[in-house]
Amino acid sequence: MNIVEKSINTIRKLGLNMIQTAGSGHAGIVLGASPLIYSIYHEAKIDPEHPDWFDRDRVVLSSGHGSAMLYAVLHLLGYDVTEDDLRDFRTLGSITPGHPEIDITPGVDCSTGALGQGFANAVGLAMAEAHLSAKFNKRGMKLIDHYTFVLCGDGDLMEGISYEAASLAGKQQLGKLIVLFDSNNISLDGRTDIATSEDIPKRFEAMQWQVLDCDNNPNNIIRQIQLAKDKVDAPTIIICRTIIGEKSKYANSATCHGNPFKEGEFTEVVRDLGLDTEPFLVDSDVYDHFDEFTKNNKRLYKKWQDACKNYKKQYKNDYKELFEPDLAKACSSLDTIKWGQDISTREAGHIVLNKLGKNISNIFGGCADLSKSTLAYFESEPFFSPERRKERNIAFGVREHAMSAICNGICLHGGVRSFASTFLIFSDYMRYGIRMSALMDLPVLYVFTHDSIAVGQDGATHEPVEQLESLRLIPNLMVFRPADAVETVGAMQWYISNHTPTVLSLSRQKLPVQSCTRAKCVSRGGYILSHENSKDLNAIIIATGSEVDLALKVQKLLQRDGLSIRVVSMPNRNLFCLQSKAYRERVLPDYFPSKLVIEAGVSSGWEKIIGKFGEVLGVNTFGESGTQSELFDLFGFSVANVSNKVKSMIKRNKTQNVEI
Repeated sequence: MNIVEKSINTIRKLGLNMIQTAGSGHAGIVLGASPLIYSIYHEAKIDPEHPDWFDRDRVVLSSGHGSAMLYAVLHLLGYDVTEDDLRDFRTLGSITPGHPEIDITPGVDCSTGALGQGFANAVGLAMAEAHLSAKFNKRGMKLIDHYTFVLCGDGDLMEGISYEAASLAGKQQLGKLIVLFDSNNISLDGRTDIATSEDIPKRFEAMQWQVLDCDNNPNNIIRQIQLAKDKVDAPTIIICRTIIGEKSKYANSATCHGNPFKEGEFTEVVRDLGLDTEPFLVDSDVYDHFDEFTKNNKRLYKKWQDACKNYKKQYKNDYKELFEPDLAKACSSLDTIKWGQDISTREAGHIVLNKLGKNISNIFGGCADLSKSTLAYFESEPFFSPERRKERNIAFGVREHAMSAICNGICLHGGVRSFASTFLIFSDYMRYGIRMSALMDLPVLYVFTHDSIAVGQDGATHEPVEQLESLRLIPNLMVFRPADAVETVGAMQWYISNHTPTVLSLSRQKLPVQSCTRAKCVSRGGYILSHENSKDLNAIIIATGSEVDLALKVQKLLQRDGLSIRVVSMPNRNLFCLQSKAYRERVLPDYFPSKLVIEAGVSSGWEKIIGKFGEVLGVNTFGESGTQSELFDLFGFSVANVSNKVKSMIKRNKTQNVEI
């Protein structure tokens, strides 16, 4: 057995050791695809001593269920993944979780598991590399020059997101994207031909990819990777004909996809691999072999560091723009925008994005074929294309799901933030990608417009009702629904000042600008927009977005009737809940019973805000097709109806002796 075969078999053994120790995992991919992951890292430019090297090759295990195989390779390469870490596979608090996660395991470039996501993330990584290299590389100084490798399986390519992402990658001629397809024709339910029959090579050829065919021999795979690197004007997919569960009695069957072997079967497989059956034992010559992978890369890393120093001296501004953007200056620049007449928050978002883009250039994103409607684009800039790699507008086409995952990949790369835009109703198409933004803590900006039943005559199919509340349920996702242009500024300033995925829910209809001094208040999530006119407070109206103006009109009417009403604007409910108890009490005293929320969406989720005796005016059915004013009247969002609800609530609480 030569050292290459022995090294691959050691990956297999360690993977099986982890799965057997944990009592769960995916043995089939470990046995079948280890030659693929070996070949990727044989060719990858990485340095285990510097896992965050900016110019490293990125490796995405889109088939994230093969994590045991990945952790084995990272250990053998010398990343800070110890034998004890391997033994702790899938245990609580370990750095070797069931599926790969960034910021947990050194050397993991992308959190993967849900099939197809990693594939699309890789497209974003490759787009970021193409964009930044064109923008910042100088003659003789290439700070950004690397590849993105993907290992994916049959399941990945069944997912619709992979079609979307692959189509865009082919259109963009991403020559530094190399996909190794673990083609074993088996999925969890059995052979793939029970569910699919398309010709994968022809599909990718139709999407303008270079298609290479290969067996499971590492020498042949490496040669194909080298051929892929020579193709500069198209991404490459290498179709590797593998056998799931190879070397076991379950080879070429679905049985071993997600199950560990029995103890005797496991020992038999390891023995057939020609290795010592003692768990986690690795021969020194295997470690030495993997050390050879990175010797030259360590020299490349040192050379890159020297290049960075010279670059910083010669191109100080470009270096700062790439590695040290002045976010504080960008935020303060937004305060200079002058707002006058009524303006929709989508229009305000456009102005804010373009003002921001003049102060920081490293924002790269676009719309799912709706830029003229959502207005999330940079003016006077063409679309990013093979001929125009420096441009910042991306034409994603009608590919919402891939757009979210691609934007995750762009942010994963580093050196650039991304934005994605469509109508709020279509955020449902993007939900898993948004969830992964939050899980990976990536500063993707989601610009969602047409944010309520005010969409009007397009009807129920296009009127978001439950979407806003649904997005608020995602942990670590900040959802802003600004009331006007000034709050839109505040929301964008919060986004730029923080490293957190952020949603802007923006109106199509024009809204009055309430005042020009409140942008900083948005960082509190909620604040008193208009104080009561006497100490005898009768009710508090809490509103978001376009309904804030309605709340102010109701306040004026009720004040004429002798009632003292406070109006609280709450552009970000979750952010408000994170404020100190003292601040929250000043805005919304717990003891005060008469609180009314008005928001043109589902009414659930406001319980913590309104307390036991408060009420919510929301929309708890699907919308209708009609004009904006007709729909707002139909669902009760009129001055008269809201005023009556406030009066009724005050009377009820007084009658029931709910004392303040």
